[in-house]
Amino acid sequence: MSFGLTVLGSVNLDLLVQVAELPKAGETVTGGTYSALPGGKGANVAVAARRLGAETEIVAAVGDDDYAAQALVNLKADGVYLDAVKTVDAHTGLAFITVSADGENQIAVASGANAAFTPEHLPKLCSDVLITQFEIPIAVIEAALKDYAGFVAVNASPVTPNVDRILARADLVIVNQGEADAYRLSGREGLLAITLGGSGAELWRDGELVARAPAPKVNVVDTTGAGDAFAAALTVALAEGQAEQEALEFACAAGALTTTRLGTQTASPTRVEVDALLKT
Repeated sequence: MSFGLTVLGSVNLDLLVQVAELPKAGETVTGGTYSALPGGKGANVAVAARRLGAETEIVAAVGDDDYAAQALVNLKADGVYLDAVKTVDAHTGLAFITVSADGENQIAVASGANAAFTPEHLPKLCSDVLITQFEIPIAVIEAALKDYAGFVAVNASPVTPNVDRILARADLVIVNQGEADAYRLSGREGLLAITLGGSGAELWRDGELVARAPAPKVNVVDTTGAGDAFAAALTVALAEGQAEQEALEFACAAGALTTTRLGTQTASPTRVEVDALLKT
């Protein structure tokens, strides 16, 4: 079966603690509130794309453990196709997240099944659009792109060495300012989106600025997952044929709305919510 959009990436369970202030090195902060929420950059993007109206599948790996069902619950609920999710001999990926009252966060990840994902687990990819990130082995991404003919969006996060061939193949690269500097992406051919936090985002084509959009003013609760929602929204908008300025504004609205709720997938907005924010 052919799918409109494939997400190749990680699936995690986010173990989240809300505290008044983030701990400093060597410090213990008490009085936190605990939640276990589905996460992983791949799963976050898949849920976000599906909620924005794209027919979406995810290609990923989970462990043979109790965490797997918890990690997949939102993907199932939102109607993301899961036939290409493989069960491997490792624990399901876990992310340990601390969130402060002002919405900032610290994240430590135990990759588990995401690191155990291999090219042999890949199905034949038949979609028109592929989104990937760097929370799974680079060899898997390279294998997936080898014979893939569709539009490729790469959210080049976290910063990873030896990814030049992947970035060169990408039709769209999405990074924050620190990642753009680390990869030395200034002047790259093709589309380059740079997120600027509270200042919005820029879209470049072949080294020329083609769009700039501010971040809508919202009440920030948790910034976790905003970049994933932005990446999904920008890719979906461009795939739909939206103009570059319109697509960037759409992505900034999706990212901003994600910060108004706790979590990643649970905070991802619907198409109706994004359209409503843009109208205001």
